[in-house]
Amino acid sequence: MAKFYSLNAENLDLLPAKVVVPSYDRDVIKTSVLHIGVGNFHRSHQAYYVNELIDKHKELNYGICGVDLLDSNRKMYNILKDQDGLYTVYIKEANGAHKAKIIGSIVEYFYGPENPLAVIERMASPDIKIISLTIAEDGYHLNEITGAFDINHPAVTEDIKDPFNPRTVFGYLTQSFKLRKLRNLSGCTVLSCDNIKSNGDTMRQSLLDYVSKVEPDLVTWIIDNTTFPNTMVDRINPITSSIDRNALKQDFAIDDQWPVIVEPYSQWVIEDKFVHETPAWEQVGVQYTDAIGPFENLKLQLLNASHTILGILGSLHGYKTVYEAASDVDFLTFLQSFLDEEVSPTLVDSSAAAIDAYKKSILTRFQNSHINDQLFRICQESSAKVPLFILSTVKAQLLSNKKIKKAAFIIAAWSKYNDGIDDHGNSYEIIDTMSGTLIRTAALSIQNPMKFIEIKAIFDDLAQHTQFSNAYLAAVEKIRSKEIKQCIMEENQQ
Repeated sequence: MAKFYSLNAENLDLLPAKVVVPSYDRDVIKTSVLHIGVGNFHRSHQAYYVNELIDKHKELNYGICGVDLLDSNRKMYNILKDQDGLYTVYIKEANGAHKAKIIGSIVEYFYGPENPLAVIERMASPDIKIISLTIAEDGYHLNEITGAFDINHPAVTEDIKDPFNPRTVFGYLTQSFKLRKLRNLSGCTVLSCDNIKSNGDTMRQSLLDYVSKVEPDLVTWIIDNTTFPNTMVDRINPITSSIDRNALKQDFAIDDQWPVIVEPYSQWVIEDKFVHETPAWEQVGVQYTDAIGPFENLKLQLLNASHTILGILGSLHGYKTVYEAASDVDFLTFLQSFLDEEVSPTLVDSSAAAIDAYKKSILTRFQNSHINDQLFRICQESSAKVPLFILSTVKAQLLSNKKIKKAAFIIAAWSKYNDGIDDHGNSYEIIDTMSGTLIRTAALSIQNPMKFIEIKAIFDDLAQHTQFSNAYLAAVEKIRSKEIKQCIMEENQQ
């Protein structure tokens, strides 16, 4: 049996030469970034960039203090503590040339439920210049219909009742900023790294809405002492499997309990609006900009929408991975037509050349057979993704009286997807905050198809728009009577 080594600081020197390990002394790193949400994406993206800056340019002032707030994060916390904060980024090239790099930029780690006051105290430290976030769409607690912060969300109301034992990022930020104000300390930059449109602006307004309710005297201080840059983040990292862990052992002699699997591609664009000095992340490929909109719209309306579409259609057909769905000529033809005919016309702040180049790049990325990205991961929390990635295109097209036929087809397919059974009779789980509503309404829509698009929390008043509802009803009739593959082939012939 091949010899392998448990990943920790003591064993770094024992790893094979082909494994890239940190060339810096982690003990002298100064922590100035506190990141909330140490999941796979943060580890493949922001922590990766910070590691590159420290490693290649010996910038020692931007070490990361990781923080997790959810009960479900305990496993990650325990593993990374056991591994001295180290983990492997396992980069899988399309040509099969795989690389392993050990990341060492997370030098502190707190688990909120274990000691919330310790987390608040660390967030309030003057050493922390940036508080960054990867909390997923549902961590922002936005109202499904209005898109505004939901002050009545159960998690939010719990924080209001028990402010020193918070559960949400808003509760933690409020208490830490209150301490900074009381101690006459400077503020900091709050850096959202989530797929929320205008994520910085959204976080800022949501926090101010929360603070105006619970600590109104703090509102002016936050306005004067903090900034919330908008960002665009992009890197595909699928769920880590036991196969990946075993491959790392066999090929690189690394026994990592939770490595991160990534594609070679990565992009990070940030508005240059920092309270303190702007980090020199541009030295490792980060783009700073004064206009985030074009980058953001390309990512959300093209890549994220494409992922969601392949997830829904591919799952109905019985595919399991993005690669399978993106390699099916019929599915790919449908997706390309949707992007060309219905999405591209809405991207008015980007050039035609930029749009075409981005579309080509994402389809190439989806066809990396070594990125085993599961469709069930893509389809999780679709109720938050469909409005943001697909319905935004529908609304823009309707305003201009342009095509929405393929978007209506996708929504009709989503209705059937929520039956939880593919075209071969195999069942799959609907993982969604609104799963009860989606499953129940999808069942009712078999007899009354309009029921599904009358879910106001998702569609608002879209059902009342004749152009859309007629296209949707026509698509439902077809999708409910034929397999999705046949329906797509017919759509492509029209």
